Amino acid sequence: MRALVILSLLFPVRLLAATPPPEGGVLAIAPQAIATLRPVSTSRYGTLTRVPAEGQPFTEALRCEVTTRPERSWDLQFQFRTTRRIERGEVLWLRFFARTLKAQGETGEGRVCALFEKAGPPHGKSLSRDLDLGREWAAYYLPFKALETYEAGEASAGFHLGTQLQTVEIGGLELYAFGKDYDLNRLPRTRATYLGQAPDAPWRAAAAARIERHRKAELSVRVTDADGRPVPGALVHVRMRRHAFGWGSAVTVRNLLRQDADGERYRDVIAQNYTRVVFENDLKWYSWEKPAGRAPLLQACDWLQAREIEIRGHCLIWPSWKNTPRDLQSLKDRPDALRQRINDHIAEEVTAMRGRLVDWDVVNEPYSNHDVMDVLGHDELVAWFRLARRHDPDVRLTLNDYAILSAGGTDFSHQAHFEKTLRFLKDSGAPITGLGMQAHFGSTPTPPERMLAILDRFAALGLDISITEHDIDTDDEQLQADFTRDFLTTVFSHPSVIAILTWGFWEGSHWRPNGAYYRRDWSLKPAGQAWLDLVRRDWWTDVRLETGPDGVARARGFLGDYTLSASYAGAQQEAPAKLTRAGATVTLALPKR
Repeated sequence: MRALVILSLLFPVRLLAATPPPEGGVLAIAPQAIATLRPVSTSRYGTLTRVPAEGQPFTEALRCEVTTRPERSWDLQFQFRTTRRIERGEVLWLRFFARTLKAQGETGEGRVCALFEKAGPPHGKSLSRDLDLGREWAAYYLPFKALETYEAGEASAGFHLGTQLQTVEIGGLELYAFGKDYDLNRLPRTRATYLGQAPDAPWRAAAAARIERHRKAELSVRVTDADGRPVPGALVHVRMRRHAFGWGSAVTVRNLLRQDADGERYRDVIAQNYTRVVFENDLKWYSWEKPAGRAPLLQACDWLQAREIEIRGHCLIWPSWKNTPRDLQSLKDRPDALRQRINDHIAEEVTAMRGRLVDWDVVNEPYSNHDVMDVLGHDELVAWFRLARRHDPDVRLTLNDYAILSAGGTDFSHQAHFEKTLRFLKDSGAPITGLGMQAHFGSTPTPPERMLAILDRFAALGLDISITEHDIDTDDEQLQADFTRDFLTTVFSHPSVIAILTWGFWEGSHWRPNGAYYRRDWSLKPAGQAWLDLVRRDWWTDVRLETGPDGVARARGFLGDYTLSASYAGAQQEAPAKLTRAGATVTLALPKR
């Protein structure tokens, strides 16, 4: 399990205010440690460069550019030896500032590991914390205790940097020692917050009003006798059966088909809670071309369709050499053959899945996956959409990308590229009907009002918006629950959003186990409870009414499918109904007694 990653996301002027070291602390590494490093250090994995830090509580920062990801995160690092003796059990406090300039992870955040360890084999660690770094300068405070005794120079504090391709800056690094008797809980500890987290935040009332306006409609149930006359005083039960909005998750064929207790529970959660799913990997190109996987995939589709669970297709082409079959890169000097290979795949998979899917991610993550376009040109994007439409005239066709809503909402270059690509597709006549925003969050939650502004920006393109890959990767379960509540509320309140899919729900099958709603033993985490409280309680309609003198019962319900029933003096009638934005009026004629 990842250690707690902590960041306060506030306005920059507040972020840069440094908490001074508490009284009694003694500096345990060189003062202004960053300034003692070489101006530039280069390795096969990247470059470390000292840069000025104007207007900060420190004069220099270290810009860390990871250009080639190593197999081990510690293959690119920097550390500082201690300058004093550290006793076993001594309380230590690491303080530093950091920000991300560029990162290729789905959250858009940088990621480093802060550590304090023995400066030599076996490198025993008293502190090892994975940290997600936002786009603005932020202060980090990490208190901990030394696990061993070290003479001066026998331990070191610093960072492992080789977690992903990224450029981050770190400054103001200081390590203070407080002795063995100091109360660890007295030391400042940065905790994750975000603007708008407070229960009385003004955005909440506006979001509730939008949900009432855009996600609900009037439903009238008219009850008559067998001769068509109104029946006053009839009891009416309005029971929602499924949401019109797409609530869903990523799933796997393996788990859907497994025949054990976990498989049963996995299917139960899906059948009870989700109206839409996306296969995590089973429709990706490299999986599709494995013959042994085709029959189980179709069997899983049959199970889902029998329960009216819609399936999102992900994805037709993820256009980089690392995310396509190995033979594609060998065709890079033969563009006609490369084009034909891709076109054959799109035609074959779209045709085979025709009638089973509601969406196809035609292209996935073109911001950082563009090897194919570098060879064939960006006009090929348009051709892929047209080819998909030719082989399935009914499925929605979308472009999917990451770090649009995440990374504090400040990955502006990624957002600009996404908008530019979408406009290019539309202006070129590509039959694109929707856009997919991944929403992988680490520990830099994006403020709700910032997310609403981003959604407004992309809604102006006139395309349906789906949240395609949502999770919150933190072991701070309260933060995860709070932001789950606020993320779902924010997105559900926006009228252009048609679906939210989490990227998994069970810790036993999740690419980021901390992001799951259910633990490995199927116990529900607070974030999972927050999801259920909203989707299956607050945003769910199940009411009992009585018809008035005109024989009509009226309710305002969430859009979706319903079962309506009426009873009076022993006579009963039941009928299905669909509530759309236009509202609905349904007549239930009671049979003669």
